[in-house]
Amino acid sequence: MMLTITDCFGQRVSLKPRVELYRVHDFMGAKMPGLAIALYTVGTNAVEDEELYAVLTVSFGEFIGLQNAAYIDTNNCYFAQQLLDQGIAKDTGLTKRSGFCEYPLWVFKESFLREIGGENYRRYAKAYEEYIPL
Repeated sequence: MMLTITDCFGQRVSLKPRVELYRVHDFMGAKMPGLAIALYTVGTNAVEDEELYAVLTVSFGEFIGLQNAAYIDTNNCYFAQQLLDQGIAKDTGLTKRSGFCEYPLWVFKESFLREIGGENYRRYAKAYEEYIPL
């Protein structure tokens, strides 16, 4: 899957999202995998030319009790709204403040995460389901 944004110079940029994992802790200190979304630019040789463009999410080191949710680094990802408009997630209306920045909490579509996540998403989903059984 590729996402497209317009950068600050007005240029179209194609980005390949990938699920990565943060190490986070629950309120008792148990280690958990936290959801992270990294965005890569892709050159002509696909994997060989991939270069990290940005990490869309930001971790505060804490477990988020809402499945498939992550705080969005709008401080460094000025283009985040463009991605939200492409339908990959929904804004919860909740935010977390750190310093002078406020980070919105998004819930990503499970189909999007499955498509880009591979083993990392399976690991995250399994840990979440074991921690909070349905």
